Amino acid sequence: TRTARRRARGGTRLNLATVWTCAAYVTWVLMGTVAWVSHLGERAPMLAMVLPARGWPSNAACDGVGVFLARNAPLSLIFVIPHSLALPSRLYGVVGVYGRLVYNVISAAMLHVFLWAFTPLKTPVVMTIPFNEMFHTCLSIGCLAYASYAFLRTPETLGLLGVSTALKMRDAKYANPSPGMDAITWMGVTTWRLGGAFAFVLFTGVSIIPQELTLGDCITRCIAAVYLRQRSRSFREWVEKIEHVHLLTWCVRAFLLSSACYSIWRGGGDARTVFWIFAGAGALAGILRLAESSRSDVTSDSKHTRVKSMSKSNQAVSPDLAPATASSVERVEPASAHDVDDYGARAWRAWAPLQRTSTISVS
Repeated sequence: TRTARRRARGGTRLNLATVWTCAAYVTWVLMGTVAWVSHLGERAPMLAMVLPARGWPSNAACDGVGVFLARNAPLSLIFVIPHSLALPSRLYGVVGVYGRLVYNVISAAMLHVFLWAFTPLKTPVVMTIPFNEMFHTCLSIGCLAYASYAFLRTPETLGLLGVSTALKMRDAKYANPSPGMDAITWMGVTTWRLGGAFAFVLFTGVSIIPQELTLGDCITRCIAAVYLRQRSRSFREWVEKIEHVHLLTWCVRAFLLSSACYSIWRGGGDARTVFWIFAGAGALAGILRLAESSRSDVTSDSKHTRVKSMSKSNQAVSPDLAPATASSVERVEPASAHDVDDYGARAWRAWAPLQRTSTISVS
């Protein structure tokens, strides 16, 4: 009847509005988190009005590392627990096709709360970026805008956000890039795809460092980086594939740190301060490298287990596991472990950093 058709159209419009609003909120928090990490809201006050948590740790600072950890460690559980337990695979059984979208909204909301309530530690200052503040601010804004554009222009982003599943978009180019892919890693992947290694190093190695890097910033970054390396298989695989560029990023950061320490020493600073800064930086680099390597064996074992499981099941791959940039995926039915290995390799090449575009046709 006419009334039923009107209700159906109204429900469809409401569904579209809800899904796109949720996706926009998730994207806003993601971009705002990058700005918050680089203290962009403090350096560009006009942007603070439109960024989550004002785009920088703006709450009253605490005194001492102990107080800093006591206030922020419990707060971090607000994000970590839902992000680790309310996984899309579980939410699909509760909310159906909206599972991934709901997961992203929950994660974004909890991260938003964390940024809003975070207590900073603003002393001591570990490093000051050794070039013009205005140039650094423009660089941060430009790199964030470029990375955001790369993220949003990529069709697979709709799969990562859960939009394609919620709206039942069957075209494989809108599929989730990879099982377990996280938004931060995907932002780096899309930046690499669009701008190459130079854009990636500039974005991740320079632009997201605040003008004044404090001890609190270092502790926060260290914990977040270890968590990302331990939790995200996609990040570890990505770093493994771009190992040389990843090391170049560390070299760029080391150069900036060395320049800042040299300025401190030339300005009459204490040599012991410079020593402890280098010691802390070396310890941080060692911890992160250890976190990356300690999971490599686990990743290899898990891949082997998944291959055996898929070989036994002999079932079609679900849409959420589809290749990232496949233009035509009609049916994927691995019949043996060899077929699964071949499919996994082709799926990896679909979003591999060294291959900007990829078209996969499986019949």
